Amino acid sequence: MDLKNGHVDDLAALGELDERILLDGIHLRYNQDIIYTYIGDILIAVNPFKNLPIYGKEEAAKYVDIKLRSKLRPHLFAIADKAYQAMKRTGVSQCCVVSGESGAGKTESTKLMVKHIIELCKNGTNNLHKRIIEVNPLLEAFGNAQTIMNSNSSRFGKFISLKFSHEGKVVGAKIYDYLLEKSRVVGQGIKEKNFHIFYYLFAGLRKDQLKDLLLDKPEKHRILRPVDNSPVFSSDAVFQYNREMLAHLQYIMLVVGFSEEEVSMVFALLGAVLHIGDIHFEVDVETDGVYIVDEYVLEIVAVLLGVNVEELVATLISNVAILRGERIVTLKNVDQANDGRDALAKALYARLFGWIVRQINTMLEPEPEHRIHPGPEIGILDIAGFENFPINSFEQLCINVANEQLQFYFNQHIFAWELDEYKREGVSGSEIVFTDNRGLLDLFLDKPLGLFSLLDEESKFPRATDTSLVQKIEKHHKKNEYFRQPKGGGLTFGIAHYAGQVVYHAHGFLEKNRDTLSSNLMELMKQSDSQIVSDLFQAQVTDTGSLEPIKNTPKRSRKSILLCKAPNMANRTKSMSRQAGKKLKERINPAKMQTDGPMRDQKTAGAKFQNSLTDLMSRLLDAEPQFIRCVKPNHYKQPNDFKRDLVLEQLRYTGVLETTRIRRLGYPTRLPLRTFIERYKCLAFPVNANVRVTQDNCRKIAKAANLFGWEIGTHKIFLKYWHTEQLNLTVDRLGASVLTIQRCVRGYLARKKLWELKDRLKKEAIIAKAFMTILAKQAAVKAEAIIAQKQQDMLRHQKKLKDTQREAREQQQRQEDEHRREELARHLDERDRLERNFQPPPVPPKSYKNSNISAGNRHSYGDPYSGVGPGRNPAAAHRPGQHPERVPDRRSAPIDYTPENHQNLPNHGQNRYGRQSYFPESDRNVSARYEARHYHPMPDLLPPSKPDRLRPFEEDIRQSPIANQPYKREAFRPSSQPMQGIRRTPGMELRDRQFEYNTIKSTIYQPSEIDMSDTAHYARQTNGVGTTDRNKVYRHFIDEALSKKPALDRDVWCKIIYMERDQDIAKVHVSAPEMIVDGSDVDFDGYRLGLCRYENPFRDDKTAKIREHIGKGVTLTRDNEGSILATRYGKNNIIVKGYSDPAHHSISEEVVYNMGKLPPDRPVKVFDMKEFKSHIALEMNKANADIESLRSQCVVALSFVRNTLDDLETPCWIIIVNFIALDALEDKDMLKEVQESLANLVVKRSGQKAGAAGQRSKHQSHGDMYAEVRKPDRTSAEGLSPESNSPGRRKWAKFKKTKD
Repeated sequence: MDLKNGHVDDLAALGELDERILLDGIHLRYNQDIIYTYIGDILIAVNPFKNLPIYGKEEAAKYVDIKLRSKLRPHLFAIADKAYQAMKRTGVSQCCVVSGESGAGKTESTKLMVKHIIELCKNGTNNLHKRIIEVNPLLEAFGNAQTIMNSNSSRFGKFISLKFSHEGKVVGAKIYDYLLEKSRVVGQGIKEKNFHIFYYLFAGLRKDQLKDLLLDKPEKHRILRPVDNSPVFSSDAVFQYNREMLAHLQYIMLVVGFSEEEVSMVFALLGAVLHIGDIHFEVDVETDGVYIVDEYVLEIVAVLLGVNVEELVATLISNVAILRGERIVTLKNVDQANDGRDALAKALYARLFGWIVRQINTMLEPEPEHRIHPGPEIGILDIAGFENFPINSFEQLCINVANEQLQFYFNQHIFAWELDEYKREGVSGSEIVFTDNRGLLDLFLDKPLGLFSLLDEESKFPRATDTSLVQKIEKHHKKNEYFRQPKGGGLTFGIAHYAGQVVYHAHGFLEKNRDTLSSNLMELMKQSDSQIVSDLFQAQVTDTGSLEPIKNTPKRSRKSILLCKAPNMANRTKSMSRQAGKKLKERINPAKMQTDGPMRDQKTAGAKFQNSLTDLMSRLLDAEPQFIRCVKPNHYKQPNDFKRDLVLEQLRYTGVLETTRIRRLGYPTRLPLRTFIERYKCLAFPVNANVRVTQDNCRKIAKAANLFGWEIGTHKIFLKYWHTEQLNLTVDRLGASVLTIQRCVRGYLARKKLWELKDRLKKEAIIAKAFMTILAKQAAVKAEAIIAQKQQDMLRHQKKLKDTQREAREQQQRQEDEHRREELARHLDERDRLERNFQPPPVPPKSYKNSNISAGNRHSYGDPYSGVGPGRNPAAAHRPGQHPERVPDRRSAPIDYTPENHQNLPNHGQNRYGRQSYFPESDRNVSARYEARHYHPMPDLLPPSKPDRLRPFEEDIRQSPIANQPYKREAFRPSSQPMQGIRRTPGMELRDRQFEYNTIKSTIYQPSEIDMSDTAHYARQTNGVGTTDRNKVYRHFIDEALSKKPALDRDVWCKIIYMERDQDIAKVHVSAPEMIVDGSDVDFDGYRLGLCRYENPFRDDKTAKIREHIGKGVTLTRDNEGSILATRYGKNNIIVKGYSDPAHHSISEEVVYNMGKLPPDRPVKVFDMKEFKSHIALEMNKANADIESLRSQCVVALSFVRNTLDDLETPCWIIIVNFIALDALEDKDMLKEVQESLANLVVKRSGQKAGAAGQRSKHQSHGDMYAEVRKPDRTSAEGLSPESNSPGRRKWAKFKKTKD
């Protein structure tokens, strides 16, 4: 071991031991900033008085679950880890005893140990860990103060009990406080200060907050004024430090659980303590009592405490005693009044401190389940160290006796109990001599002549004095070896403590020991209007001095003490305290003023101290201890200053040398044989073996662990301090090996079980799929049979209905023919009369050809059929005196279609389009030019030049704004024979051959009959699924959307159906203006639909592959008009279904031009509202308006595969039902707009045709005109035909021209 270089971490391992060697080793390590040293399992910590980089997170991480302590340097964290791991392993509570002189670093060591233990078991479930760590700074603010020896000295005893679950997780904590130095509140020695919180208050509160509490500068308050009249804050740095500490304290109180109101209330009570200390008494000559000099302060105190000021005055200047059942009032003198004032301030502060500790314990209390089944604990003791000041009072006496008790506990645990156990167990141990301080403790604690017993006895008598106390102590203990009589005598006596001789000044011993508050003051505080003040004084104080929680406290109307108004003293002319003194004087009975009865039934401070000491020791004895001995290198708190004499003195009285010897030669670990076998039998025996408790079995275990130097007694095995570490390491290694084997075996078993489960699931899936397939086929067969039966029934019904309608039409036709003959005869007579009276018309104006005058505003120049006047024939104007053989063609002139005009028109026979003619067949050479113009419900939309293109409505057309005219069904009936250009399909449907197949190959094949085309977009159908089935699917989803639409939100504009072949997998309603459909597995959230989210048990491999390659998919957007735009973001193609049939789809020209492909990253209209309106207008132009066809055009479908059929066998595709388009079919305003637009177009073209007809009439004969009447105008028909002039026809013509 290299002792010269300071590399010896454990002094117990040295071969040679003496004081010099130990001191040199500690000194060398201190010079190298190595402040921690082991003596066996005890840690020596030397205060460096500077910050060292050994407490960071990286350093703390090294000391977690230490296996070999010798691999790491000694550290406070190692002791904390040892205590925590021992608690987890054995389930036995642990305690860490931190001892040493004042200023040796006990408080900082305690905080570091608490923090590290909390970090070891931190589970991140709540902020309990943070609250426990922040408890120490909070208690320091109210319980620590500056002394001569230490700037942050603990002025109370603190035992922090960390509570754990049986699994080793921290579940709560509890603070036990002992021996608060209350006397420091009202007085301090030279170069000492009050508790930290008062200075935080003045430095941290704003001026307005201090004004609310009527506080002035700290030097103006008596209890804060330094004895040497020096400034409270010696520098700006000190002031700034106190300000920051108050801000941190307020944060800590909120973290721990205090409310902002409670924090403000605490500050207000601290202000009350300051004002109580400022009350000053003087002798009142008139009453022989006292009066209060400054009653302004008195009223402030009354307001802050919530009491009546007059009652407060009476209690401060008088005493009340109960003697033999009679209440006796006496006036106080100045000393008594000052003692009563100080007693009130001390009681208020002490109870406030106890209330804070109680609140902390309430907030850190474990949950109910952990309170029912409590686990082990780790306790950490922090108590004021041994003190020896120039003037030592009652407080130093109590602190030093407590340290004597801890030293005795250390000696007993390390030396006495260990040596006694060696003897009982028959184990050879060296004779070690140690300093036993039992006799000194008997001097203080023995009864009935112990020092504290004598102090309590004297305190019971009012006439006893401090002098009588000292005399009694000298009388009984002057021959005691630990008692010293100082020179000069007086009120002093000396005690030879283990740490050195201390001289105590007995002045104030009796008053401090009594620690009583007068009964009248106590009653007054209990009756306070302030709830917190009343609660503080209603609570009982335990035998140890702690504050008990109160139950069933009567709630008062809280009087606010947070804002204190300055008393108004202007109207007060007499002293309140003088008047109260006079009144009390009159009530005093002089014969009973002198009382010397003993004070009974009151616990003294000495008694509370002894009870606290007993309670503390009981907690330490119930746990396994870990010792930390703190050493102070110098008295001046200077870094790098190692006073060898001072350190050696501390090493001597703490018994470090003896401790080193017994740790090297002795056996600190003594385990019962049964415990040893139960804990370590796995090292030599099977785990489940029943091992007998014998010495031989213990030897087998020790040999299996390769232990040397152990001893076995009668009932216990004795181990060196490193043996426990070696045993635990061996067990941990064995446990790790067992875990590895278990992990491998369990992994194999789990994988085997998983394989079996997968096979079973696969088989079940195959069976289920087969069953569902059979079920689906049977259902399809049943459904087809039902549909076929329904279709046959419908055909029979329609046939019967058509027969009935045909008979009715024939009957009506016969009647109309008779009526037409009569009308024809009348018309011919009238025409002959007009031709005989014909005169040439005036020349029409030049603008006649371009005029667009409606029938209602017609005049002599605007009607080409009216001639010069009423009834004139235009042809007669060119050949006067002759009857024209024919009249001009009326197709190019607008006619006023009204029901009245319609009834007056003659109608004979039928024209070539199946319409009735004005004249019978026999008179066609004369009057064939007069073709009947059927009345139409929308006359303004009909082209006058093409009446033969109007078709009657079907009887079963669905009622809608387009077809909901009751008279339309009566005026138009289907012709008995098909019209020219019409064929009848096998399904008995009428089709126009010219416009039936509006695709690229429409003149050759139907879409379902073509093979794979050059563009590879179509393939021959083999399953018989075609456009009809697709339309049925579309109509099914349209009907479903219409049925659910009333229950949907008004913002919903479309419904999206995800299809896999003919199966609908998912249906969503979209209200967001933009919608993403991609291949992700994201749940639908209103803005995004992930198609991979949905499963389909019948999905084939091709569909699965295509679905997995959808990628970023497509974004759907609607504009303000209701059009739908699609933007492709994925790499794969997306096809718009129906692009080859634009006549039946409302798609844009760009979609048709691109052959349905969506370009990447550019929006394209896949549903064009303008095209949809054009289809509405064209459908209105038909006599047989098909509302179902228009509704089908409200659907647009997108396919995610390139080579696909435009049918239900597409692997992956979506259907989009446009609710805006469906609403448009029900919108009367929109339909009216379409009607007006179409009417304007018709009128414009009619005017152009009329002008062309007028020019032709000048050069054609009457025979040509008749031929023109009989021959349909193909140019006009193609220009106005819905099919030929549809947007789809124009686009395909443009596309075909481009391709050619």
